[in-house]
Amino acid sequence: MEYRILIILSLLLITTKLWSQENLYSGFENKLITNVGDLLHREETYQSEKRLFNTNEYLFTFREDTVNKSDTIRTSIIKKAHNYIGVSYRYGQSNEKGFDCSGFVKYVFHYIGLDLPHSSYGLFKLSKHIETIKAQSGDLVFFITRGKGVSHVGIYLGNDKFIHSPGRGRTVSIDSLSAGYYKKHLVGFGSVL
Repeated sequence: MEYRILIILSLLLITTKLWSQENLYSGFENKLITNVGDLLHREETYQSEKRLFNTNEYLFTFREDTVNKSDTIRTSIIKKAHNYIGVSYRYGQSNEKGFDCSGFVKYVFHYIGLDLPHSSYGLFKLSKHIETIKAQSGDLVFFITRGKGVSHVGIYLGNDKFIHSPGRGRTVSIDSLSAGYYKKHLVGFGSVL
């Protein structure tokens, strides 16, 4: 009899434990379901609010990403251009052994994936013309050094400076736009970005 009572008490204890664990799991499941429901409700609210403000939110994000990407590209252009300071001018060339002015621009911009014409006039025609005040580093700067059309191009660095392959007997270098010769022959700025 004691043996049976012990078995019954053990079964009762096990049943009670299982029942309390089942209730514990049920409580856990209920909390989980409630939390998931809250999260789903919050996500639905967020999505509906996002739809209401969709235009402003996405325009802002797009502009921010574009600026960041553009700044990174402009920085890459300037860094790449600086790598070739001291490389000799060579008419018709566009490689690390020598550059003419448009060949230098073509070579540097090829690094960021743009295939530009090997002609200062072609670059002028292709670029979007911009006001001096809006020129940024990485934009192009154009000059008329002979004849009536654009005949020289460089890469604007900002702060009145530009980098270019100036001409025979010279090397890739940085010059000032306010220097007499360049100031006199400056046509304007353009962007291909």
